[in-house]
Amino acid sequence: MFDFLINIFVGMGRFIRFIMSIMSSVVSPYLWVWQTVVQINMIGVGSLFLICIASIFIGLVFTFQMYMILNKFSGLSQLSSVVAFGIFRELSPVVTGLLIAGRVGSTVAAELSQLRQSEQVDSLLMWGISPYAYLMLPRFLAGIVCLPVLVLVFDAISIYSSWAYAVLLKGMENQIFWNPLLDGNVFFEQDVLYGLYKSMFFGGLIISVALFQGFYVKRGVSGMAQSSTKAVVYASLGILAMDYLLSQLLY
Repeated sequence: MFDFLINIFVGMGRFIRFIMSIMSSVVSPYLWVWQTVVQINMIGVGSLFLICIASIFIGLVFTFQMYMILNKFSGLSQLSSVVAFGIFRELSPVVTGLLIAGRVGSTVAAELSQLRQSEQVDSLLMWGISPYAYLMLPRFLAGIVCLPVLVLVFDAISIYSSWAYAVLLKGMENQIFWNPLLDGNVFFEQDVLYGLYKSMFFGGLIISVALFQGFYVKRGVSGMAQSSTKAVVYASLGILAMDYLLSQLLY
């Protein structure tokens, strides 16, 4: 038990030192600016289709459940408010984070693992190029930038899919659905913006965990597989834990 705790603290210390090394490499913008644009395209644009499809079904399923519950208590006039609260505050940032952890986290960990095992990272050091500035910081910044944008896309599509279910499929009046949202029942600062704050932390967490697992990969094919698996699992658990902590702080 004592050795287990020691390993946890050692791992946490190594992870914090790793993040500090990434952040300190920001002083070399000529290395990371263009690479950040490339990574934004890979992380953000490459994940857009996945987020769009997921947001459609999340909006439909969540609206279906809330419709069944509110209909029993004659509360359908607040359907859009309840759906918006649930999506903007929790479902959108958490589901987006988990999807990106599965798609991007595993990819980033596998890429860096391959570069590490093929000694290309060591080659960069031999040429005087910081791997933190050239390889890791662009991915870290791209994750922080892309997650809020993807969450906004998730918010918009899921609300419109909710409208499609309630109005087009169930025959609810269009004004009854939109009035609670337009009358200020949902606040941008307290609902939408807080979800974006969460997504920024989630984006940084996902990429940093993936980079850490890829950088400290074990030798061999099994090491690459383990690094990708650990990146997804640890990032997913971290998202759920951080969601609780941020919810306590923000709301």
